[in-house]
Amino acid sequence: MAKTWTLYTYPSCTTARRAEAWLKEKGIEVNKVHIYNNPPDRAEIQRMASKLEGGVKQLIGTRGRAYKELGLADKELSDEQWLDLIEETPRLLRRPILTDGETVLVGFSEAEWAERLLGSAG
Repeated sequence: MAKTWTLYTYPSCTTARRAEAWLKEKGIEVNKVHIYNNPPDRAEIQRMASKLEGGVKQLIGTRGRAYKELGLADKELSDEQWLDLIEETPRLLRRPILTDGETVLVGFSEAEWAERLLGSAG
């Protein structure tokens, strides 16, 4: 049985669009979810973070406007504090996020996605 992938994406994000095009090219079907209109809930974020070496912080888009406007660059926050902020401001989430419940890929890196999804460098 094929894996069911969910792609948390944002239509006007060029990186997310590149990821979508790459997935389509590779024949990987995804359920697209608008990351800001229908963000993952706290429990899903915690599940995803548990699969990431960097935890919740790895899900944060540190180059985004929300991160900068909230002055988070020099803040040391706990996972719970990050989760609270993400619930209040879903735009803090880095995009795209691709997950099947076990694998979680944050941001689009063609080389990393190829290795993790296809077992190759391309």
